Amino acid sequence: MEGLRKQLVAQSSARFMSVGDLAVGRPYPIIKMTNQETQYGRTVKCTIDDGEDGVIEVFLPRTIAVSDEQEALYNVDGNQTLSLVFNGRRGRSFNITFK
Repeated sequence: MEGLRKQLVAQSSARFMSVGDLAVGRPYPIIKMTNQETQYGRTVKCTIDDGEDGVIEVFLPRTIAVSDEQEALYNVDGNQTLSLVFNGRRGRSFNITFK
């Protein structure tokens, strides 16, 4: 039951934000990646660690694709080594990199 409680607390404390609302130049460690079907097509949803306020969930631009195999490998405990960095906007697009 303790594991279920932790999972429910983690899910209820997550905030949804736009990539454009993240701090510019700050690396956010990616805790989990999930491929998700939306009304606009398939996209990657990242759960990132804010470090201050907890967990944030963001949808990446559809130009970024992750295969189901890559997603599964990344989400295995101990494999989370990437960070998402928002570098501002480039026209109407988000300029993001991964470290």
